[in-house]
Amino acid sequence: MAGVAAVLRGPHGAILAWHHGCVPAVTSNAAEYQAMIFGLQLVLERYGPARVRCLSDSRVVVDQLSGRAAVRAAGLAPLHEQATALTARLAHVTFIHIPREVNRLADALAWEALEGRRLFAAGDI
Repeated sequence: MAGVAAVLRGPHGAILAWHHGCVPAVTSNAAEYQAMIFGLQLVLERYGPARVRCLSDSRVVVDQLSGRAAVRAAGLAPLHEQATALTARLAHVTFIHIPREVNRLADALAWEALEGRRLFAAGDI
């Protein structure tokens, strides 16, 4: 099992929503794709075809979804297709790589999901 999480922030950094859960045992890159898919689905459910910036600490996911790198791993191809289909429904999307230290909340939420503990309640963040 892998814990994955997505955090939606507004234009000024305020947390709007988050989602976390577990996915079957996968590679770290597949888990990063699943987190991106969770985030894209959350945006579409709450805001429709919005303009978004997707921040991720996975250079592989950012580069592949930005078209700067090819998807070579067969296991990532279906996830890439799913994420690409979701981005096609958005008004505009930009993928940005960020350092892992900047992504601490998503990491903590992913660990929370994996360990089955409640570290955060919706009102806490």
